[in-house]
Amino acid sequence: MARPSAPHRASVLIIAGGRGTRFWPASRESNPKPLFSIDGKTSLLADTIARHSPLIPRERIFVLAAQAHEAPFRRALRGLIPAQNLIVEPLARGTAVAIAYGAAVIRRRLGDGVIASVAADHHIVTGEQYRRTLADAIGLAAAQDSIVAIGIPPTRPETGYGYQKIGAKVGAGFRIEKFVEKPPLAIARRMLKSGRYLWNASMFVASTQTLASEFAAHSPLLGIAAEKLARTPRTKLARAYGRLRYDSFDRVIMEKSTNVLTVRARFTWHDVGSWDGLWDAVGDASGNVIRGNAIALESERVLAHSDSRLMVLFGVRDLIVVDTGDAILIAHRERSPYVGRVTEELKRRGLERYL
Repeated sequence: MARPSAPHRASVLIIAGGRGTRFWPASRESNPKPLFSIDGKTSLLADTIARHSPLIPRERIFVLAAQAHEAPFRRALRGLIPAQNLIVEPLARGTAVAIAYGAAVIRRRLGDGVIASVAADHHIVTGEQYRRTLADAIGLAAAQDSIVAIGIPPTRPETGYGYQKIGAKVGAGFRIEKFVEKPPLAIARRMLKSGRYLWNASMFVASTQTLASEFAAHSPLLGIAAEKLARTPRTKLARAYGRLRYDSFDRVIMEKSTNVLTVRARFTWHDVGSWDGLWDAVGDASGNVIRGNAIALESERVLAHSDSRLMVLFGVRDLIVVDTGDAILIAHRERSPYVGRVTEELKRRGLERYL
């Protein structure tokens, strides 16, 4: 079987700006979520970089990370991509700013071409199918002068994801008729049954010229600012960056544009957005996820993660127990999406050393 090819001078921008508060206590300021390991061997970020090879050369893979996390990211990226391909964002300003700035930096470094913007913390084990899907998206973006999203065929009526409603066939993809953000369960069930909706995984592919045109049409000040920021010395970048106030790329560009397409993913995808996401990604026959020095006896649907001390879960169910040595989290599985509240409470109590 022939390998997919990536024409049109394609590059990848891996967005790794978030800390991942819903993964506390494993995710900290000094160890943000993209550096978390699902298998105990390689990090989510390293996996993200690896699955683009050989479709995209390593010298055309860029990672955008927050300045607060620069040191751990530089250590983690050593030997994976060129050191200068770490783009440091001085302040978190949402994905619209991150993509606009990252694309402007790549364009300044490499010239015009197609850029795929992807998240650093998705779990995808079917690498060859991923590369084939991405190659389709790259080709479609170049041929149609459009922004192409990658849509995930839904496997359940999920209320925590956004959706794309697909329309007419266009080349290897479809026109996106509309976006639906986190629908109620009854509506999600109808959408799933219709077969006309895909999960929106926030993976976007577009040429630098298309991105420039879309920003000019829907957020011209951001487009102009991003080009200026790409030429701004780092010593002056934080002040200019701090003045930017924009929403997500979906809201700023995708939901306003009439020039958006999607390709249907051929790969298995998991959004590891919280501890609960690990169950979907790697749970065993009992629904358990066991990592590190941990044992589960007569227990079901538990997540046990211990960095050092022996942890034994006996006769329990639907629990998350995470021990990182200096902090222990015990939570019901249903509360997994809200673990970020713990970090808010720690901050309120002045316990920043645990963040």
